[in-house]
Formats: sequence, C-alpha cells, structure tokens
Amino acid sequence: MEKSIIVFILSVSPFLFGCEKYDVLDESLLRGEVIRVTCASTVVQIKNSDKYGENGWMNQMASGNAKYDHVFKVENICKLNLEMGKTFQFKIISLTQNDCIQCLLYDAPPGVSYAIAVIP
Repeated sequence: MEKSIIVFILSVSPFLFGCEKYDVLDESLLRGEVIRVTCASTVVQIKNSDKYGENGWMNQMASGNAKYDHVFKVENICKLNLEMGKTFQFKIISLTQNDCIQCLLYDAPPGVSYAIAVIP
C-alpha cells in the first residue's frame, strides 16, 4: 500500500509543482552575463558561443563607447530572476505565448531577442 502511494505522489508531482513546458530550439548549453537591466529590457551577452546575438551593440544607457558582441534582449524576462552582472547557464527556447509586461521606455536594446530557460 505504501509503495503505491509513493508511486502516485511521484507521478503527479510534476503537475503539482507547475513544471513549465517549452520547446528547446538549441540543445547546446549557453553561458551568459547580464550586462544591462532596465524596466524595458534585460540584455545578456553570450560568453561561450559566437553563433547567436548581435555584434557591435552599444549600450546607449551607459557612459562610454563600449561595444558588445553576441548580445540579445531577453523576451521572457518576467519569468526569470536575472540580476545585473549575474553569469548563468541557459538554453534558447520557443515561446508559444509571451505574457510579460514591460514599460514603454525605448532604451535602444539589441535588435536580436530570444526567450530563454535558465539551467541551474
């Protein structure tokens, strides 16, 4: 009897804890660093691949003329907890619906944007 209860709990636990379903567009594990956070956008620089992102992007919200390569705007930022300077692992995913609300400030984000899933 106890075994059947444990099996039942384990089988329904993904539904109880609200696992998010998404399609992974790229199987490779990427590493990125958050280089800017505003109410309108979060910008990440990819550190271990030159396959993605925009090259030559300038952060017009900061002083100086620093240019960044392999950067993108995070599409699904309201689903994530990313802080300035944080380095993390992630995968690029496909969104079926983006219900993130962002302010209307135009902060000159990169032209490339991706939805991502953070991998612990």
